[in-house]
Amino acid sequence: MKKKVLLVGLLVVLVAAVSVGLTVAYLTSQDSETNTFTVGDVKIDLIESQYHRVNAGKGNATGETEPICGGYLWAANVQLTNDPDAVSDDNYEWTGSYFSDEQIKEDAKTYKEGYFKEHSQNMVPGSNVRKNPYVVNTGKNAAYVRVRVLVPVTLFDILDNGPSYWTTTAMSEGAVTSEAVDYYKAHGNQPDPESKVVRDGIEYYEFDFTYTEPLKAGAMTFWNVWGNIAINKNATSAQLADVDSFDVIFEADAIQAEGFANATEAFAAFK
Repeated sequence: MKKKVLLVGLLVVLVAAVSVGLTVAYLTSQDSETNTFTVGDVKIDLIESQYHRVNAGKGNATGETEPICGGYLWAANVQLTNDPDAVSDDNYEWTGSYFSDEQIKEDAKTYKEGYFKEHSQNMVPGSNVRKNPYVVNTGKNAAYVRVRVLVPVTLFDILDNGPSYWTTTAMSEGAVTSEAVDYYKAHGNQPDPESKVVRDGIEYYEFDFTYTEPLKAGAMTFWNVWGNIAINKNATSAQLADVDSFDVIFEADAIQAEGFANATEAFAAFK
């Protein structure tokens, strides 16, 4: 009988212990941080101007204390600058005179309906039209950029014996590379047959110009990679007999700079 009473007492003790455990309150605290991420983008504008950035050393210099760009091939009576703040591309520093970003952008606004329309009509052997492309990074992220110039295959020899008007200084300074130009020079001034592309049923030779350094957001390329479109002065009437008009096409590409070691790697992934 005594044993039974003891057993009941132990059970009561256990139940009491559990009840105490359920009434324990825990000390707690919470906090949070909201992290907002923005998504970048890559956007570019391709603009054209009659202004060659550094004038290529041609024309009739008439200025005494300040450089003036003159002559038929180049914009006459336009004041140049050498103010480093006049350009937004900080990848390259040119110590001589040049057209500012603002001058080029202003000229680009009227180029197509102004200068180009006036000079591109009724061209004859020896005619020359200034055509200088620039790329503006209008996106939020730095980007590698490339300009491609498409020259009609059938008119290649008529257009001043082929494309002799790319900007050689841009390449010699290491600011721009071109596989097509390298091939052209290494093969007796002949274009790479593998560079042919088709637009609207017409074959073109494609000349690539890749800027080696990323173009930061808001910046415009310092170098134009092309300068002129001209008809060879030795072109004959027979060569031009069936030519009413022709197109030279300028195209531009851009790809994000982040994640790539260099422009070559970036555009290898572009395809």
